[in-house]
Amino acid sequence: MKMHTLGHDFVPSPIHAGGLRYHGMAPLVSHTYAEGLIEATSLHQSECFTAAVEFARTQGIVPAPESSHALAQARREALAAAETGAEPVIVVGLSGHGLLELGAYDSFLGGRLEDDPLSDEDLAAALAGVPVVTG
Repeated sequence: MKMHTLGHDFVPSPIHAGGLRYHGMAPLVSHTYAEGLIEATSLHQSECFTAAVEFARTQGIVPAPESSHALAQARREALAAAETGAEPVIVVGLSGHGLLELGAYDSFLGGRLEDDPLSDEDLAAALAGVPVVTG
């Protein structure tokens, strides 16, 4: 199966969601994306930590930074549904707790966590080294 990737030479910025620093999507995730069954969304870590703190305060569970990305997107979906009156079922898989990432939460709550978006130039440079696979 094909896998979406930014190439093995890609070095992402040092965001706090360490598991998200991988340069590609798993083959099964890549396949479901290619089939149009799922969408990919890019979120800044400040929005993700905002959602994570809200989740922790309402649910009593400190989510891992990786899980906070899913929570932030679920929050976006819920707010959009509330605006339109839709009542979708939103399922989130919470993959871990953030107890080992409390330093990242401290940085966020202390205003020291910054978003570091990937520039178009860095993205183009990473993709330039990835071979094109057809079929």
